[in-house]
Amino acid sequence: MANTTFSGPVRSEAGFQVATKNNTTGVFTTRYSSGMPDLTGLTVTDLATGGAMVFINNSLNVTNYAGGAAAVGTLPAAIAGSVCVYVQSKDTTGGTNTLTINAAGTDVWATSSVIESRAANEVTYDISAAGETQLVFTPAGAVTNLFTTGSMIAFICYTDGTWNIASKMGGAAAAVTGAFAFAA
Repeated sequence: MANTTFSGPVRSEAGFQVATKNNTTGVFTTRYSSGMPDLTGLTVTDLATGGAMVFINNSLNVTNYAGGAAAVGTLPAAIAGSVCVYVQSKDTTGGTNTLTINAAGTDVWATSSVIESRAANEVTYDISAAGETQLVFTPAGAVTNLFTTGSMIAFICYTDGTWNIASKMGGAAAAVTGAFAFAA
């Protein structure tokens, strides 16, 4: 197909996919072109971590988790077109208790979703397996966590029942601790 130039907005109800062809094998690899979503039009919801958090769809869910106590939140149902953004409002220096984000019901993470993490003071990544439904952050109880004030995790649904994940970590150069992992 030839290159195409558009003069107006390009819309898709099911996300955008980028296909690349291996020149040796001829096999195509298809990936969603997924990054942090545009936040225009999202509401802001202030959620305290004192109890079970229920995240609001099409909202910036601002949360004061700091690691001193475990926190658990559940996403809304994954319905195509949904966007749910977790926003970290405090530094995660308060302890080593986990933050767990659960998909609702039978919803899952898109297989092979990737999230940045830290291990042994260097960048690493965790990749989701088929059927996983939890995202767990374990802070180091130190000022070096990658997930800190201003960090965001966006959950974007292109297909009912499946959340795609994009993230923006707010850590500074010394942010060399704190581990993320997908789980079932």
